Amino acid sequence: MDFKKITILECFDSSQKQYEIPIYQRAYSWDRDNLRVFFEDIVEHSNGSSNYFYGNILLERIEQGKKYEIIDGQQRLTTLVIFIRAILNVLKSKNYNADSSDFYEEKEKIYLKNGNNIKLRPVEYDRACFDGIIIDDKDDFKTSTPSQERIKYTKEYFIKQLAKLETNEILNILNKIESTELIAIEIVGKKDSVLMFELQNNRGKDLTNMERLKSYFMYQMYVYSDENEVNANIENISNISKEIYKLINDIKLEEDSVLFYHNQAYINGYAYRTLDDVKNIFGKVDKDKKVEWIIEYMRKLHTTFSNIKQFEHLDNTHKYYLECLGISAFIYPFIIKGFRFLDSSKIDELFQVLEILLFRAKLINTRAKIQERLNAILSNFNNDDIAKLRADIKNKLNESGYWDDDSIEIALCGDMYNKEVINYLLWRYENAIQSKGYSIDRFSIEGESIEHISPQQPDNGVLENGYDVDENNQYDDEFIKEYLNCLGNLVLISKSHNSAIGNKPFSEKLESYNKNLLLKQQAEIKDFAKEENGKLVWKKVSIDERRDKIAEFALKTWSF
Repeated sequence: MDFKKITILECFDSSQKQYEIPIYQRAYSWDRDNLRVFFEDIVEHSNGSSNYFYGNILLERIEQGKKYEIIDGQQRLTTLVIFIRAILNVLKSKNYNADSSDFYEEKEKIYLKNGNNIKLRPVEYDRACFDGIIIDDKDDFKTSTPSQERIKYTKEYFIKQLAKLETNEILNILNKIESTELIAIEIVGKKDSVLMFELQNNRGKDLTNMERLKSYFMYQMYVYSDENEVNANIENISNISKEIYKLINDIKLEEDSVLFYHNQAYINGYAYRTLDDVKNIFGKVDKDKKVEWIIEYMRKLHTTFSNIKQFEHLDNTHKYYLECLGISAFIYPFIIKGFRFLDSSKIDELFQVLEILLFRAKLINTRAKIQERLNAILSNFNNDDIAKLRADIKNKLNESGYWDDDSIEIALCGDMYNKEVINYLLWRYENAIQSKGYSIDRFSIEGESIEHISPQQPDNGVLENGYDVDENNQYDDEFIKEYLNCLGNLVLISKSHNSAIGNKPFSEKLESYNKNLLLKQQAEIKDFAKEENGKLVWKKVSIDERRDKIAEFALKTWSF
């Protein structure tokens, strides 16, 4: 193990030197806040006389003086190389040293590419992007992953910030960078790399939980493997991690969220909180079975990431309903287990059950935690018996007294305007009343909003004609409390339509509803209106009847 205190210039200044980020490492992940802190820090130090220190980088030596894998420090080195590209581009735009190309050729050879040797190689699946946008300085590369988008954004961000500075300020920054010191720790072999990375972990490095867990397991492989199997077992974890990181780049969920849901599914139920829970369970495993336990855990974790990718790309109506509702965290452990134990036909049944569960959870506003009621059911969900799962959830919710059928009916008959599910409920209702063969499940309206048929109290307190008001054109207390925000008085509408009809007389509203050729729920308002003195009006009884119809639909749709 070698410790070398070198400058950044010395770190790169060799025609043959190349740094590679192994594929089991995390792809480029710095966001705007990271970039801002980096930029402000380097600008501040370039204006002062104090030395700047870039920290430690941990390298596995592949070929002495030539090729190194970056074990720790890949985010900082990647950012540094992108920053150098931005500096060169901005200096060119400001016509610095315009009569000579030697300056730019020299810097590109040091930090970017010397002949065929590209100085920094990111994870394998981002190399074409990095080469195009950073090494070859092309801006038309089509990004396809979040890490590629970050690479492109980082270059654009630095160019924008540097362009605000004078040429001499940018040169000062470049000089400061080149003289900045870092400590390069060179290690030979996976075993020493694992030991050193675990040491770095324990010193509070800003890592994801996925990285911490990977490091912890690789270190435990070193501790518990037979001496002649250490490298092979560590390599095994590296290879599984490599496949997981490929999947991470293809999914929308954050890697640590997937890890969290996985551990809820398989480690400690909804009581799971931190990686210490995993470590505690691992600590109870027999010594001679620890290696096998780690490998099995990592394989199962890889399956979870693969299934999350499959879930996100699945075209399924009930999965779409879940997404429209907004999938709460407690749903994902069931999805993770479902993909493990169920075939495609039963997966759809699972989504139906979960959508009912999710709708009820979002409809009922209570401090009671639904996860606590579901924990035993989640733990026992280890087979393909969806009928039993449905029955177990139904019985538990009815037993709880919060999300049972009676509670659902009471909620549907109460104040619905501020309920999280109101838009979703009315969309599902709309689809149910559409003509046979016509579905608007995946249709949207511009500036979607909820309209009060009988309008909310206007600022001047005066309501127009056609509503259930007293002799002073005011709502009574009962109407305000029980009818104004009632389900029967709410209708799905575009924001522009809502603004246009506002507090108009009911007859004008009704005319505008009837002109809507898309939403049948607007057209059917007339069916609930009552005739009074030869005109159609909107009364409490109208709201009651419409509420009852929509509530009946909801109770049937979201029933176990």
